[in-house]
Amino acid sequence: MPAIKLEEADRYFRQKAISPEEFDELYINADAGRGDRVFDRLKLLLSNNIEGSLKILLAGHRGCGKTTELIRLQKYIDNDFIILNFSVAKELDMLNIHYIELFIVAMEKLFLFVQKNNFKIADEYLENIKNWVTSHEIETVRTRHLGADIETEMKAGINVPFLAKFFGRFKASAKASSSMKETLKTTIEPKLNDLIWHCNRLITEIKNQLSDINKKGLVIIIEDLDKIPMDKAEDIFYSHSAQVTQLNCHCIFTFPISLLYNIRFRSILSSYDDRYVLPMIRISERKGGECREGIKVIKNIVKQRITLSLFEDTKILEDMIKNSGGCLWDLFRMIRDASSNAVVWSRQTISKSDYMHAYHSLKGDYERTIGDNKEKSITVDKYYECLKECAEDLEKKPKYSAEIYDLMSNLTILNYNGENWSDVHPIVRDILKERKLIA
Repeated sequence: MPAIKLEEADRYFRQKAISPEEFDELYINADAGRGDRVFDRLKLLLSNNIEGSLKILLAGHRGCGKTTELIRLQKYIDNDFIILNFSVAKELDMLNIHYIELFIVAMEKLFLFVQKNNFKIADEYLENIKNWVTSHEIETVRTRHLGADIETEMKAGINVPFLAKFFGRFKASAKASSSMKETLKTTIEPKLNDLIWHCNRLITEIKNQLSDINKKGLVIIIEDLDKIPMDKAEDIFYSHSAQVTQLNCHCIFTFPISLLYNIRFRSILSSYDDRYVLPMIRISERKGGECREGIKVIKNIVKQRITLSLFEDTKILEDMIKNSGGCLWDLFRMIRDASSNAVVWSRQTISKSDYMHAYHSLKGDYERTIGDNKEKSITVDKYYECLKECAEDLEKKPKYSAEIYDLMSNLTILNYNGENWSDVHPIVRDILKERKLIA
């Protein structure tokens, strides 16, 4: 049920993806507004390769709806697949992520699945992984980083519940400890093939029993890799693509949109089976003019969350949508801020002044986002020069550069219709006009 009072709006317009439990209540199909049916193509690919092990990249701007569309995918392929989904933002330290940690989290999730479903794991496999856990290299990790209780429990026997806890503790230690990160590099990485082998053997054990629960395939979805620092993304997707693509099941990785335009992207893509781009919902056409289909879709998304009569004038919502650039997170923030401002001023509906308060707040954040990048030796003037060129480019095809990658990462330039065209965020366009950089 949508919000019927402004005080309720905050709950519906938080900048977070809808949960699986909220999906049926809040989801609105936005394919027509995006100009692409990414979900259907991805579903078709998996359905035609149920027992395979495809490695798929899913790119898109922050806040464009990747997590929501992945929930949609999971609901539609659930009859055939077991889906294990984890977020590196929740499980790991995104700013200091190491690619080996992806295998550690995968092992934890796989053992938890086995435990929950009472799958039988071959004694031979348990003996092999026991030898790995008790090896000299892993003993160093256990005794230094995992705690005395792990040592005590290990003496009682290495079984599935213990292994789920072991890899969970392994993950937590790697997330919290810089010395553990160093141990990953010096101790685990030289024998990474052993860990990958154990991971794939466990996947095989699971796949062999899927028919017992009326399933046919396994999909691992790793989310929020699109939000990690660019150097970490290049390390995972370029430098270690050969390693992270070795799991013997379908894997979907969210992928930084700016890496699509990196000079290394063709090399990256050669290690993966396919890539999909989830574009922003269009609020304007490439050649100019409004995209009424996209505006209608976004209006329906808002209508699902808040009673439209809470806007004093329908034009207020339309203006919000147009100034969001199709970025739902920006739109949600404006609605949330405008609602809050209206409540503070004891208004029952969102007025134009409430909208302008929210607009200027978001505009100020974007203006502060554009600044000198001392690490890359890129000046603020250079960023503004790139934004000006993009805003004035009639073809909407910016020349890709380090500056453009940064501007796509911070949403000042948005991608539409997959990879077809890009444009400056409408609020950033207003900033350029104020600075008299464009007409």
